[in-house]
Formats: sequence, structure tokens, C-alpha cells
Amino acid sequence: MKIHSLFILKKTGICIYNRNFTSDFEKLEVNLITPFFSAIFSFSENVIMKETPEILEMSELRFVFKVQGDLIFTILSDSSVSLIFINSRLSRIIDEFLDIFPDLTQIIDYQHIDEPKFDELVDSLITGEEEIYLSKVFFQKVIDIFKELMYENEIIGAALLSTKGNVIYTSLPNEILVNSLKELEIRYMVGAVTLPEIYSRLENGQKVVSKIIDIPWKLDPLLIVILFESTVPLGMAEVNLEKVGNRIINII
Repeated sequence: MKIHSLFILKKTGICIYNRNFTSDFEKLEVNLITPFFSAIFSFSENVIMKETPEILEMSELRFVFKVQGDLIFTILSDSSVSLIFINSRLSRIIDEFLDIFPDLTQIIDYQHIDEPKFDELVDSLITGEEEIYLSKVFFQKVIDIFKELMYENEIIGAALLSTKGNVIYTSLPNEILVNSLKELEIRYMVGAVTLPEIYSRLENGQKVVSKIIDIPWKLDPLLIVILFESTVPLGMAEVNLEKVGNRIINII
């Protein structure tokens, strides 16, 4: 699951800023992409008129667009990356951009923005490092709990996710992690992020359980996901999930 690139474009389709975060598209010539964007903007009025994010999926890739004034901010990622995370990154990037460039009328076509301070902010936001840094000690204690349980063969794997879609830690198989992120997206879209625990049994008999943990001193709750062996009864998985949740809360 990767975020590949960020583009900032004028509504004319001219790219004024781009930054790559993986090597997958680093050799791609930006000037070859802008006609593609121009075609999208020409045939899709709602992409350039609405203030809410718009999504375009192509094969295993996803473009997410968000408009701010005369500019369009676009993130290119794998389709498996959490939309909640991407949307939160776009909003934060726009806020940081406007702090550095408050007067958008001064940004002209064919201008390519070169601002190291903005580059650093973008890199930090895309990786989610700023969120992890602010609560690094707490997160590490939670991760240590998961590693201890895995070492003692109590669980197969686990994940710690922010409700903004940031993957803080995972030892889950990729398919289960993606499904957990999709579950988080569905909760978010229906306004039910604080729903109680969710339990499911996989085809191989393994149990996946998840629980929202409310952290009073944090702005956003956390989602913990735990994978149990097939030999663990679902009722026992439920009990153990509650115990892990209580241990995490007691860290505070």
C-alpha cells in the first residue's frame, strides 16, 4: 500500500508542483501527465467545481482530487491505501500550502514551486510521521504489547490504526490489513466510527477481531485489530480483545 505522488495543478491542467514518494513513478515525465489531467478536467465539471474530494480509479491505482480556489491538489496512490488517510493528508497539505502561499493569485501558470520547507512538511504528512511523533512513547508501548502476545503465541498478528487511516503498526497479512482499512472507511462514511467491537471468522477458521479505543488526550480514537489462530474459540477471542483493550487504556 503506497502513496506514490502529489501533484498541485492549476485548473488549466498545468502542474506547478509535484513530489514523488516511491520509485514507481519517479521517471515519469510530469509534462506527459498534464494532458491527461486536462482531459479529466475538460470532461468532468464536478471534479473542478466541487469542494469535496473526487476519486478516479484506474486498475490498481487511485487519483484523489481536492479543489482549493484555482488549484487542484491530487494524490496518486495504490487503490488499497485508506481513503480516510488520503483525504486527511490532502486537507493538511492544503492548509500548509496556504500558510506558505496565502495569496493564490500570485501563483501564475508555468510557475514551478520550489520550496524546501514545504517539501519537508509534505514528506512528514504523507508518511504520517507527525502523528506518530506526537505520541511515539504511547504507540511504542502498545506495539510492545502486541509483540509480547505474538512471542507468547497468544495471537498471530495485530495492527494499530488511527481513525484517520494511518497504519501506525501492523503484523497482519496484507489482505486482512486492507480489509480492516476498508472496514474503517465504511464506519467513517456512515458516521459510525465508534461502533462496538467487530468479530469475523475467516475461511481457514482464524478469527479477526477489532475494537475502537478512545484515547482521552488524543483528538482521534484508535482501531486495534487482532488475528487469532483457528483453534481459539470466537468467545475467547472476544474476551482476549477486551483484555488487550484494557491494557492499552491502562497505559495512559
